[in-house]
Amino acid sequence: MEFVTLGGRNSLEQVAAVARYGAKVEFSEEYKDRVNACRAHVERFSREGKAIYGITTGLGDNCRKFIPEEERVKIQRNHILAHTVSVGEPLSEEGVRAMMFVMLLHFGSGHTGFRLETLELLKELLNRNITPRVPKHGSVGYIGLEAHIGMVLIGEGKAWYQGDLLTGGEALRRAGLKPAVLGSKEGLTLVSGTTSVTALACMAYYDSIILAKTADVAGAFSLEMLKGTLKAMDERLMQARPHPGQMQTAANIRNILSGSQIAEKYRDYRVQDALSLRCMPQLHGAVKKVLKDGLESIEIELNSSVDNPLIFEGENGAEALMGCNADGTYLGMASDFLCIALADMVKMAERRTDRLVNRHISELPPFLNASADFNDGLMMIQYTAAGLAGEMRLLAHPAVVDNVPTCANQEDYVNMGYNAARKACDAVETARYVLAIELICAAQAKEFYPAGQSSPAIEAVYGKIREVMPCLKEDEALEPYMEEVKRLILEGEILDVVRESGVLVEI
Repeated sequence: MEFVTLGGRNSLEQVAAVARYGAKVEFSEEYKDRVNACRAHVERFSREGKAIYGITTGLGDNCRKFIPEEERVKIQRNHILAHTVSVGEPLSEEGVRAMMFVMLLHFGSGHTGFRLETLELLKELLNRNITPRVPKHGSVGYIGLEAHIGMVLIGEGKAWYQGDLLTGGEALRRAGLKPAVLGSKEGLTLVSGTTSVTALACMAYYDSIILAKTADVAGAFSLEMLKGTLKAMDERLMQARPHPGQMQTAANIRNILSGSQIAEKYRDYRVQDALSLRCMPQLHGAVKKVLKDGLESIEIELNSSVDNPLIFEGENGAEALMGCNADGTYLGMASDFLCIALADMVKMAERRTDRLVNRHISELPPFLNASADFNDGLMMIQYTAAGLAGEMRLLAHPAVVDNVPTCANQEDYVNMGYNAARKACDAVETARYVLAIELICAAQAKEFYPAGQSSPAIEAVYGKIREVMPCLKEDEALEPYMEEVKRLILEGEILDVVRESGVLVEI
């Protein structure tokens, strides 16, 4: 996508297009109309002086205090300043861009009362590639990271622009923009909601779709190289336990290995294979179910109003309702479940990798090296996979079960969804390396089979890997190759060549 127009149904693909690939954002007339209509209600509430949280009252524990109209601009600015509290190294550029885009979705829902001119400025930060510096530690689910974006909107804080880290005001000035003066409720809305949880969960799930499909490719490649049997992928077995993800995985592996002379030759080589080979449909299928459940929650969250209060039209005029749609548990739990699912997927991939390099099992040269007397071959790459699998188990510990009351016990429960979503991004990155290692080992194993005997899909994958990594005949530094194959996974190039061979891998 070169442009994303807001006003209709929002999607995960839009988030990735803007956050990672730099698509420009536009507002439809429908988007503008609903924003302006809702803002008119906020202005009226403010004039009438009714006690409405964040409009005529203080914020947080100060919700009992009435704020005079002439002080409300100051209160909104102060709210951003006081909430600029996340610390440490900055969040990635794509993570910050995802957050800003999610803000546009949520704040423009027609229930928040956010002003169109402030949304236009936020949109221009994205379109002109101004990226606020957002420290990534210290969130209980919202507030802290979001305030750092708010700081740049008001000309404070820091932001990257054209390669330079500048003050927020200077970044805006160089881009030809002016800082916002936040109106009633806008400071509150900026730091409320599920912005960071939703943004990071979206990126983690977007990449996990690619990862889950690639796991089927890597697993099929290993199955072929280890003389495994396709009998465990028989459709009758799948129908006897008809979980959709299980059936899809088995179909993927059958299709990927269709036309393989190696798979056909060794069809009856063993009575049955080890679990890391014959249980791929069951485990990969369970991962796919977690993905589908999480994607359903993401689709709802991207098309929701998550501020507090929310404003609704009624028979007797508009009404502001105080509640807690700002809670991040849905995507926090989805992120925790994703970490568990990916850790499970990785532990199986690591076992297949070990089988490939272990001469006692693989019936291939030790550590896939024909000159094993003088070289270590791929011995150590399995150590890396094992270490990464250990990291995955740490990331699999759930975050949302934690609780630390805040705000003088006004917020006596916090969702911790941000920690879960950030973990999920780390888990995806780690899992990608493990699959890259499996693919490297499978490609090296293929050197010990006659050329051209793999399936067309596997031949295509092998050829793609050989574009970035040669057959290893002598020991070499492996880290650069792992990075290159990881990149092939990230950018979907492994799946692209499989598709070009005539096989579509689905979740």
